[in-house]
Amino acid sequence: MSKGIKYAMLLAGVVCLAFLSCKKEQQQSPVYMGYDYFPNNVGHYVIYRCDSIIANPLTPNVIPPFDTFHYQVKEVIDSIYLNNQGQLTQRIVRYKRTDSTIPWSNILTIQKIWTGTLLTTMATRLEDNINYIKLVFPIKPSEQWNGNAMNTLALPGSYQYTALNTPAVINGVRFDSTLTVMEVNNPSRIGNQYYYEQYAAGVGLVYREVIDWSTSKFSFFTPPPVDSATAGTVIYTESYLSSGN
Repeated sequence: MSKGIKYAMLLAGVVCLAFLSCKKEQQQSPVYMGYDYFPNNVGHYVIYRCDSIIANPLTPNVIPPFDTFHYQVKEVIDSIYLNNQGQLTQRIVRYKRTDSTIPWSNILTIQKIWTGTLLTTMATRLEDNINYIKLVFPIKPSEQWNGNAMNTLALPGSYQYTALNTPAVINGVRFDSTLTVMEVNNPSRIGNQYYYEQYAAGVGLVYREVIDWSTSKFSFFTPPPVDSATAGTVIYTESYLSSGN
């Protein structure tokens, strides 16, 4: 056998081994699930600025027939416990202050208690006794799911990732990696429903927007973020101010 043939065979063997090694490495590369978009550690908190415009259906003749509210909410993962299905569940405590100069340590009254559960394939939140599938894993572009599969809401539940792992700036704070979930996009002849949420890796929810408008005799829907059960939301936003562990 000539030296040239031996060299060619050796080179082919090296290339083959390199190809197999590369292929094996690709096969063993872990899939990025996206769990860090839903923090699960006790003590983690996020402070939000909340702004809302609420229509009062009881006084439609008042000009303007709206009330505006501005306040802050501090959301804390207070503890983690086993729920009745044996799943580790967050107890999420929400505190509210209408004056930003008041220290949070002086806010002793709990506004609401929600819960959250991080599972292998999804993350859920129980907000005002309504259970939502907030995220699904692994996160993938344009992934769709029924966010209302665990509740009885009549609102559309066609949740979808519309942006993944993209930078964003909220209230002057830059986040290197965020994802956006479109929850409701339901325009109609007499109104509009538009809900979406934005999450940042390592932080969780950093922005929530609800536009729920109907021109038919103020027949507004009342989504969970609204404090008053007798009023309908026109616009509601929660935007990130700060966070910590």
